[in-house]
Amino acid sequence: MASLNSVTLVLISALLLFVSPIVSTVNTTQALTSGSNNYTSIAIVGVVFCRSCKFRGYVKSMDASPITGAVVRVTCYYTGRKPVSMAITTGRNGYFFLIWPNVVKFSQKKCRAYLSWSPFSFCKMPIYQNGSISAPLKFDSVQNMTYGLRAVYSPGVLLYGPTANNTLCHVP
Repeated sequence: MASLNSVTLVLISALLLFVSPIVSTVNTTQALTSGSNNYTSIAIVGVVFCRSCKFRGYVKSMDASPITGAVVRVTCYYTGRKPVSMAITTGRNGYFFLIWPNVVKFSQKKCRAYLSWSPFSFCKMPIYQNGSISAPLKFDSVQNMTYGLRAVYSPGVLLYGPTANNTLCHVP
Protein backbone atom coordinates (compact mmCIF):
# COMPACT_ATOMS: atom_id res chain seq x y z
CA MET A 1 0.00 0.00 0.00
CA ALA A 2 2.86 2.38 0.82
CA SER A 3 4.47 1.79 -2.59
CA LEU A 4 1.16 2.57 -4.33
CA ASN A 5 0.92 5.87 -2.45
CA SER A 6 4.50 6.81 -3.34
CA VAL A 7 3.88 5.95 -7.02
CA THR A 8 0.72 8.07 -6.97
CA LEU A 9 2.64 10.95 -5.38
CA VAL A 10 5.37 10.72 -8.04
CA LEU A 11 2.78 10.70 -10.84
CA ILE A 12 0.96 13.71 -9.40
CA SER A 13 4.26 15.59 -8.98
CA ALA A 14 5.22 14.84 -12.59
CA LEU A 15 1.80 15.97 -13.81
CA LEU A 16 2.11 19.25 -11.91
CA LEU A 17 5.44 19.92 -13.60
CA PHE A 18 3.80 19.67 -17.02
CA VAL A 19 0.62 21.53 -16.10
CA SER A 20 2.36 24.51 -14.51
CA PRO A 21 5.89 24.79 -15.91
CA ILE A 22 8.26 27.45 -14.68
CA VAL A 23 8.62 30.15 -17.33
CA SER A 24 11.19 32.90 -17.71
CA THR A 25 11.91 34.96 -20.80
CA VAL A 26 15.29 34.80 -22.52
CA ASN A 27 16.44 38.13 -23.96
CA THR A 28 16.75 37.73 -27.71
CA THR A 29 15.60 39.64 -30.75
CA GLN A 30 15.91 36.92 -33.39
CA ALA A 31 13.78 33.89 -34.12
CA LEU A 32 15.46 30.55 -33.74
CA THR A 33 16.30 28.62 -36.89
CA SER A 34 13.65 26.11 -37.95
CA GLY A 35 14.59 22.58 -37.03
CA SER A 36 17.26 23.70 -34.59
CA ASN A 37 17.97 21.64 -31.50
CA ASN A 38 18.12 24.87 -29.51
CA TYR A 39 14.45 24.66 -28.52
CA THR A 40 12.14 21.89 -27.49
CA SER A 41 8.72 23.41 -28.09
CA ILE A 42 6.89 26.06 -30.07
CA ALA A 43 3.98 28.12 -28.78
CA ILE A 44 1.62 30.26 -30.83
CA VAL A 45 -0.18 32.92 -28.81
CA GLY A 46 -2.60 35.73 -29.56
CA VAL A 47 -5.89 37.37 -28.74
CA VAL A 48 -9.21 37.76 -30.59
CA PHE A 49 -11.33 40.92 -30.38
CA CYS A 50 -14.62 42.17 -31.80
CA ARG A 51 -14.15 45.66 -33.23
CA SER A 52 -16.73 48.34 -32.43
CA CYS A 53 -18.59 46.17 -29.91
CA LYS A 54 -18.74 47.28 -26.31
CA PHE A 55 -19.05 44.43 -23.86
CA ARG A 56 -17.05 42.99 -20.95
CA GLY A 57 -13.35 43.78 -21.34
CA TYR A 58 -13.89 46.64 -23.82
CA VAL A 59 -10.61 48.40 -24.72
CA LYS A 60 -11.33 52.01 -25.62
CA SER A 61 -8.01 52.62 -27.44
CA MET A 62 -8.83 49.73 -29.82
CA ASP A 63 -12.60 50.28 -29.85
CA ALA A 64 -12.90 46.53 -29.41
CA SER A 65 -13.87 43.85 -26.90
CA PRO A 66 -12.23 40.44 -26.37
CA ILE A 67 -14.10 37.35 -27.56
CA THR A 68 -14.14 34.28 -25.33
CA GLY A 69 -14.97 31.10 -27.24
CA ALA A 70 -13.75 32.12 -30.72
CA VAL A 71 -11.92 29.47 -32.75
CA VAL A 72 -8.51 30.24 -34.26
CA ARG A 73 -6.89 27.86 -36.76
CA VAL A 74 -3.16 27.79 -37.50
CA THR A 75 -2.15 26.09 -40.75
CA CYS A 76 1.36 25.39 -42.00
CA TYR A 77 1.86 24.76 -45.72
CA TYR A 78 4.84 22.51 -46.35
CA THR A 79 6.25 21.97 -49.85
CA GLY A 80 5.31 18.57 -51.24
CA ARG A 81 3.20 17.66 -48.20
CA LYS A 82 -0.34 18.14 -47.03
CA PRO A 83 -0.94 21.26 -44.91
CA VAL A 84 -0.93 20.73 -41.14
CA SER A 85 -3.66 22.53 -39.17
CA MET A 86 -4.52 22.92 -35.52
CA ALA A 87 -7.44 24.79 -34.02
CA ILE A 88 -7.86 26.28 -30.57
CA THR A 89 -10.69 28.04 -28.76
CA THR A 90 -9.96 31.35 -27.07
CA GLY A 91 -10.21 31.46 -23.32
CA ARG A 92 -11.03 34.27 -20.95
CA ASN A 93 -10.31 37.73 -22.37
CA GLY A 94 -9.96 36.30 -25.88
CA TYR A 95 -6.50 34.79 -25.38
CA PHE A 96 -5.27 31.60 -27.01
CA PHE A 97 -2.14 29.54 -26.38
CA LEU A 98 -1.34 26.71 -28.79
CA ILE A 99 1.60 24.30 -28.55
CA TRP A 100 2.72 23.28 -32.06
CA PRO A 101 3.43 19.52 -32.15
CA ASN A 102 6.36 19.28 -34.59
CA VAL A 103 9.32 21.48 -33.65
CA VAL A 104 11.62 20.17 -36.37
CA LYS A 105 9.21 20.84 -39.25
CA PHE A 106 7.94 24.22 -38.01
CA SER A 107 8.63 27.27 -40.19
CA GLN A 108 6.94 30.55 -39.31
CA LYS A 109 7.11 31.71 -42.95
CA LYS A 110 4.96 28.75 -44.01
CA CYS A 111 2.33 29.16 -41.29
CA ARG A 112 -0.75 31.41 -41.12
CA ALA A 113 -3.46 32.09 -38.54
CA TYR A 114 -7.14 32.15 -39.51
CA LEU A 115 -10.27 33.23 -37.68
CA SER A 116 -12.46 30.13 -38.01
CA TRP A 117 -15.52 30.86 -35.89
CA SER A 118 -17.04 33.51 -33.65
CA PRO A 119 -19.57 32.69 -30.93
CA PHE A 120 -21.36 35.97 -31.71
CA SER A 121 -23.64 36.06 -34.75
CA PHE A 122 -23.45 39.86 -34.65
CA CYS A 123 -19.63 39.92 -34.84
CA LYS A 124 -18.35 37.31 -37.26
CA MET A 125 -16.71 39.16 -40.15
CA PRO A 126 -12.91 38.53 -40.04
CA ILE A 127 -10.78 41.66 -40.46
CA TYR A 128 -7.19 41.12 -41.64
CA GLN A 129 -4.55 43.67 -42.62
CA ASN A 130 -3.90 44.48 -46.27
CA GLY A 131 -7.02 42.68 -47.51
CA SER A 132 -5.54 39.28 -46.67
CA ILE A 133 -7.56 36.23 -45.63
CA SER A 134 -5.15 35.24 -42.86
CA ALA A 135 -2.50 36.62 -40.50
CA PRO A 136 1.22 35.79 -40.63
CA LEU A 137 3.01 34.49 -37.56
CA LYS A 138 5.73 36.74 -36.17
CA PHE A 139 8.50 35.85 -33.77
CA ASP A 140 7.67 37.09 -30.28
CA SER A 141 10.13 35.70 -27.74
CA VAL A 142 11.99 32.72 -26.36
CA GLN A 143 10.99 31.29 -22.99
CA ASN A 144 13.33 29.30 -20.79
CA MET A 145 11.26 26.33 -19.62
CA THR A 146 12.28 23.65 -17.12
CA TYR A 147 12.66 21.20 -20.03
CA GLY A 148 14.38 23.52 -22.55
CA LEU A 149 13.75 26.58 -24.70
CA ARG A 150 10.34 27.43 -26.17
CA ALA A 151 10.07 29.71 -29.21
CA VAL A 152 6.93 31.87 -29.10
CA TYR A 153 5.22 33.19 -32.24
CA SER A 154 2.10 35.30 -32.62
CA PRO A 155 -0.27 36.59 -35.28
CA GLY A 156 -0.91 39.45 -32.87
CA VAL A 157 -4.43 40.74 -32.32
CA LEU A 158 -7.01 39.06 -34.53
CA LEU A 159 -10.19 41.03 -35.20
CA TYR A 160 -13.76 40.27 -36.08
CA GLY A 161 -16.04 43.07 -37.18
CA PRO A 162 -19.77 43.44 -36.70
CA THR A 163 -22.11 42.11 -39.35
CA ALA A 164 -24.40 44.44 -41.26
CA ASN A 165 -27.68 45.38 -39.59
CA ASN A 166 -26.70 44.06 -36.18
CA THR A 167 -28.67 45.32 -33.22
CA LEU A 168 -26.67 43.71 -30.42
CA CYS A 169 -23.44 45.63 -30.91
CA HIS A 170 -22.61 49.31 -30.65
CA VAL A 171 -21.32 50.49 -34.03
CA PRO A 172 -20.04 54.10 -34.24
